[in-house]
Amino acid sequence: MSKTEQVLAKMFKLKEVLVEERAVLIQNDGEKLLELISTKEEIMLSLADFNEDEIDVDQLAVVTGEIKELQETNLMLTEQSMSFTEQLISSIQKNVTKKNTYSKTGTFEKSGQTAFLDQSL
Repeated sequence: MSKTEQVLAKMFKLKEVLVEERAVLIQNDGEKLLELISTKEEIMLSLADFNEDEIDVDQLAVVTGEIKELQETNLMLTEQSMSFTEQLISSIQKNVTKKNTYSKTGTFEKSGQTAFLDQSL
């Protein structure tokens, strides 16, 4: 198997992982996503071992374009998920009101702000 064929095989594997990653992002399966990221890192490290002079780059053009498109889609899905999460947390924080409790003397009073998240970190 030539170096170009070896690189193509790894790139097709990367493409498969990216397709699976897209499905995992849509399903919001964080545990599986971590596994896929690890697999992507391994593939990328193995691709870095190849010397560009030994490879026919023209044969990689189509699969490279497909990988780029999949990666952009996955990035968009990730950003969308992060935005949704930030909006959800913001909405919850706005709706958290002061707690109404009874004081030690038995009177009704408002206590300090209830925090959903500790932002001091």
